[in-house]
Amino acid sequence: MNSFRDQKATVSNACDGLRLDQAISRTFGISRRKARVIIQLGGAYLNKKRCRLAGKLVHRGQHLRIAYLNDEQTKSLHKEQIVWQQGDLVLIHKRCGQYSQEALHRSIGCLPDELRCLLGRPFRPIHRLDRDTSGLILFSASRSLHLQLQTHWKTCARKTYLAVVEPAPAWETLTIDLPISRQRATDGRYAVDVQRGRPSLTHARVIERRDQRALLELRPLTGRTHQLRIHLSAVGCPILGDTRYGGKPHERMMLHAWKLSITPPALPVPQAWEAHPEEDWKW
Repeated sequence: MNSFRDQKATVSNACDGLRLDQAISRTFGISRRKARVIIQLGGAYLNKKRCRLAGKLVHRGQHLRIAYLNDEQTKSLHKEQIVWQQGDLVLIHKRCGQYSQEALHRSIGCLPDELRCLLGRPFRPIHRLDRDTSGLILFSASRSLHLQLQTHWKTCARKTYLAVVEPAPAWETLTIDLPISRQRATDGRYAVDVQRGRPSLTHARVIERRDQRALLELRPLTGRTHQLRIHLSAVGCPILGDTRYGGKPHERMMLHAWKLSITPPALPVPQAWEAHPEEDWKW
């Protein structure tokens, strides 16, 4: 079973002047080889900054932090996943299991790093998809274009998702209007918070029913972290495979960013794309 670790410590007198990999090994009780892997992947921090130099000398009183996930299997980016590319923009059909941005425990193997290796320059995501959500995600290599798109994203971008839920809802269409907490709980989850949460709105429509399951079309009108997952769980039909929010175990989390459209002034001319789920979309 995968086991995430996030540990912090202060460099002791005994570790003063040691290499970073040695200090991590002694401080956290792991092998030096494991420490070097953590550093290489980008999960080591010195004084709150990511440090990739195993040989960097550390000093008493400095702050150490390591984050890692045991036995994690990542999926590489393939050129066929590029749906559209124009100038400094590239649209990717992300696979379930790929990181859309750097994670606390790794920068290597995430889509920005993979795009840099594939296309030869750095890209940043305009929006986010959870690791286990598949579908369309847009990246930019231009800081100014990145800012322009994010500035107009709320009014100019329209996103539509597919989700398989179990149990199937009694309704055919529903507008879910439930505020979501501003902070994660200690287990990493957000929750409905009617008193202090941020306004969150989702339109949901049943497309198809199969026994106790249903395929839904979802349109988020706000962009809260985990919004669709929280909203569907809150109305009693969690996403299949989303065990964090009460869904039944499945081969993958059955949430897919299906359609994306962007209008001016976010982009000079309107653009619209659609990407159907891959062969792992089984329900």
